[in-house]
Amino acid sequence: MKTILYLLAILMLASCNSKPKQNNEKEATIADTPKLELIWESDTLLRTPESVLIDAANDILYVSNVNMNPWEKDGNGFISKLDRDGNITELKWVDGMSAPKGMGLLGNKLFVTDIDALVEIDVESGSISARYPATSDAQLNDVTVGEDGNVYVSASGTSKIYKLEKGILAPVFEGKGDERFNGLYWEKDRMLLVTSGSSQFIAIPWETMEASVISENMGAGDAVCGIGDGNYITTSWSGTIFFVDAKGKVTVLLDTQEQEENTADAAFCQQENILYVPTFFKNQVKAYKLIR
Repeated sequence: MKTILYLLAILMLASCNSKPKQNNEKEATIADTPKLELIWESDTLLRTPESVLIDAANDILYVSNVNMNPWEKDGNGFISKLDRDGNITELKWVDGMSAPKGMGLLGNKLFVTDIDALVEIDVESGSISARYPATSDAQLNDVTVGEDGNVYVSASGTSKIYKLEKGILAPVFEGKGDERFNGLYWEKDRMLLVTSGSSQFIAIPWETMEASVISENMGAGDAVCGIGDGNYITTSWSGTIFFVDAKGKVTVLLDTQEQEENTADAAFCQQENILYVPTFFKNQVKAYKLIR
């Protein structure tokens, strides 16, 4: 009888000790889940802001303003300058475009897509220095500049990726045609891509150029941001921001679809863990701190 009571006491003690461990594991999981915390939001003087780009050398943000219709050649698009606190320092820094979208910096040259052309802007003078034409159906969208010194451009209309070579946009990768290529992110061994038609997060190794799907159901894919530790943030234009870990697991960081607030071509500052998000028809840029 004493033996039985002793065994029961041990089982009860083990059971009591196991509960706090389970709770601690659950709390750790919740604590490890990344989230976004709003820091600031800009004035609403912007006009359909589609993309944000960080110019670390000059400590400013560039914002491309579609100014209403994203695919109409109306000549009313422009680039704005914001400081890192969200203040608009120059609303119409460079104009003369129709629907500027993705941007990339190479030295003192700012490259911007504008429907059927890649526009080159001299940062020092704030003037357009060149235009590199594409086909009329290309619908050029995003830009990424690689450490290899090349400028890459996505085309939503034709689902192609171009590289600027000797003043010509030359295709380096072509999809099936209906994926609607959008956000690009250059890495040494591969190009990363999100699509707005097939809603996929894709890796394209430079060695084989054979695409593989990292994650699916990414909404109207718009931006890819590397956060510096093997994980990524992607956005869906319709109003969702995702955290994608190195294994392809997806976590929703923000969902503003009910508020009809778009989350377009965002930029991420790895040093400060800040995500800058253009809200398109809400005419603002919002800054969020990534909390890990």
